[in-house]
Amino acid sequence: MHAELVAQRRGDYPILERSTYLINNSLGAMHRDTRKRLAEYAELWDTAGVVAWDTWFPEMGKVADLVGAAIGASAGTTVLRQSVADAITAVASCFDFGATRNKVVTTAADWPGTHYFWTGELARLGGELVVVPFEEDGITVDTQRIVDAIDDRTQLVSVSLVQFRTSALLDLAPVVEAAHAHGALVLLDAYQAAGAVPVDVVGNDVDMCVGGSVKFLCGGPGNGWLYVRPDLVNTLQPTAVGWISHESPFTFEWDAIRYAPGIMRFAGGTPNVPAAYAAAPGYQAIVDVGIERIRERSMSLTQPLFESALDRGFVVRSPHEAARRGGHVTIDPGDAERVHHELIARRFVVDYRPGSGIRVAPHFFNTHDECMAVLDEIEKIRAGD
Repeated sequence: MHAELVAQRRGDYPILERSTYLINNSLGAMHRDTRKRLAEYAELWDTAGVVAWDTWFPEMGKVADLVGAAIGASAGTTVLRQSVADAITAVASCFDFGATRNKVVTTAADWPGTHYFWTGELARLGGELVVVPFEEDGITVDTQRIVDAIDDRTQLVSVSLVQFRTSALLDLAPVVEAAHAHGALVLLDAYQAAGAVPVDVVGNDVDMCVGGSVKFLCGGPGNGWLYVRPDLVNTLQPTAVGWISHESPFTFEWDAIRYAPGIMRFAGGTPNVPAAYAAAPGYQAIVDVGIERIRERSMSLTQPLFESALDRGFVVRSPHEAARRGGHVTIDPGDAERVHHELIARRFVVDYRPGSGIRVAPHFFNTHDECMAVLDEIEKIRAGD
């Protein structure tokens, strides 16, 4: 089954013809149809001018629904934003962190940019940020410690489903249960998960979910996205809005905003249309292949990668069990930064994170041989070859 999948899909990602590309958790390989879609966007702008908006606006909704399909969301419940930072800013603007319920719970494993935002925002508004630390292994965060940090003062629990450094996978259900038991909401960052790991925002009763296109969704930069639970969204009133957040944006009313119904109140300002056109083929491929099939393929690649790295004497800073890991493995062979630069020079495309090591992230279109080849190359570099 896996050989058939690779045979059918590998040719859709041209970079694989030029390099051993194993960093899809950082910048996913570009789908070959992205060039066509960007040309389609440019042709519309060139020939239709302002009338192109009649096509562009509906297209933004279609592309957002492709993301929704990849994370288990219903159509019309996901909107595209410029970035995760932009989406989180909009979410935070719905809440009064100067009131009694003024606490945000997060973890030391979460994305630094999000931590920067919460640190500044809560300090400005008088709220409290609680950061649950790593365990002694420096790889995992104990779910029970997250649960224990949630109380009746908690407004939001802001956590990542997959940690960007170590690939550790969060046990989400107890966190959601604890948050809801205390009247708090869960803001899930699925950036490192979407496209590689089943997310299922509906099945997991997630309140809000953010992510972007750069990683396993293979959609490139310029698209963040936001899902909000349908029975929650109309109760929220973001202040970080733009003209498209209005119920009737083309009336250009000069008054307090009348919110658009549903997720469109979070649409913000003028959308990044070319980024959406560029991303659509990558999203469509994920939906067509199916996230369960992708997850099975991913584990079949990363588990041998993990075990072979250990056998070669490398330090591995990711959970041992495939079911507790996302789509990448973090390997430290020693002198990891130098080894990483040499791998890039040899067209083995991976990346490096200080204090962690080299991240190797195959996707469904990669092969077992490629995963073993990068380990072989690391050994050669260390031996001075």
